[in-house]
Amino acid sequence: MAAHIRKPLLMLGLLGLLIAPAANAGPSILFDAATGEVISHERAGEPWYPASLTKLMTAYIVFKKLKAGTLRLDQKILVSPLAASQEPSKVGIRAGGTITVDLALQTLLVYSANDMAYVLAEAANGTVFNFVQEMNATAQKLGLNATHFVNPNGLFDPRQLTSARDIGALAAVIISEFPENSHYFSQQHVAIGKRKLLNRNSLIRTMPEADGMKTGFVCNSGFNLVASATRGGRKLIAVVLGAPNSGSRAEIARTLLADGFALGSLPNRPRLAQISDVALGEIVPADMTGTVCKKKPPVNVVRAKDLAGWGISFGNYETLQKADMALRGRLINPTGMDAPGKVGVVRMPNKLGFAAMLWNIDQSTSQALCNDYRSQNATCDVMAPEAFAQIAVLSKEPEPKAKAQAPVAQGSDAQKIDNKKITKKTAH
Repeated sequence: MAAHIRKPLLMLGLLGLLIAPAANAGPSILFDAATGEVISHERAGEPWYPASLTKLMTAYIVFKKLKAGTLRLDQKILVSPLAASQEPSKVGIRAGGTITVDLALQTLLVYSANDMAYVLAEAANGTVFNFVQEMNATAQKLGLNATHFVNPNGLFDPRQLTSARDIGALAAVIISEFPENSHYFSQQHVAIGKRKLLNRNSLIRTMPEADGMKTGFVCNSGFNLVASATRGGRKLIAVVLGAPNSGSRAEIARTLLADGFALGSLPNRPRLAQISDVALGEIVPADMTGTVCKKKPPVNVVRAKDLAGWGISFGNYETLQKADMALRGRLINPTGMDAPGKVGVVRMPNKLGFAAMLWNIDQSTSQALCNDYRSQNATCDVMAPEAFAQIAVLSKEPEPKAKAQAPVAQGSDAQKIDNKKITKKTAH
């Protein structure tokens, strides 16, 4: 299978940024885990939203802590209110409860539990903020140049990015450095009390050679999969991003792996390290929401009453979509990548359009951020708490309706997605 040529990128005139094309088939790569030999690739260096593929880095750091002796598999770790508040998929242990590191890892990697990612992060580094800093430092150390993390579970944030090339490299490092932990990726299910939670990677049940590794899904990313398989002592890794459903991500990976085994090895193929990443900030990733979650609004509007603290505005735009793209473009800028606070699009009162905003920060941070953006000739206005309060007073927003049903997990291989039930943050 010949290496594919990366498709042209589209210019986004509003921001002068590039936006990745929304294609039926997203980025992919197939390579030899031991040698790095790339058998095929499609847009492998293009940035994409990782969803729960993020948990591979979470597991890698926890594996390192276990080897260093700062964590133990039998150690009981606390479920904090923050961890318990995470959206599905989740185990659902209440705040104040405990779980062993071993069982937390199983639920993280087999069932893709978002709450357990936070439990492990807090146990490993004290706070999620500290853990995410280590995630990003580790990504830099490993040469994952298109990768940036904001949280340890993959729930959507426009600044949480990776590429097929990067996530494949991370998978290969895990396999190489921690072969003793391979069972976490291949086990068929994990038992929580009387519940038996199936591995979300359906290939380990349907492809004899398959032995790992991890699924990922949020509406923005589409259906992602890292799949490993071994035949005759040769292990291949396939990375599939942005598939339209769970069945197609598994079938694409199965085809890649089967073709790779059939083709064998050739000396003139490129190595994984030779595949170039698009630099962080050059491209706004494609958003798959309109393809995989058709009933979900393409952009979630933040209620003006939820604005708090100091903040910044990146300007007002006539449509939700333009404001959202402006926000994403500003946030993947080096200035915004590690900015604290909350982000979103706010409907302005008096028909003034939609504002791209960042809030819940302090005064000095808001002023420093705007100074940096203005030095790049980007629109940025500091927003004081009084300004947010005035917007809230002028806005005539109805109180949100109570949810008729509890959130459901997205992307399970064992169920079809009911678009009427989709929540904006679920990931696996």
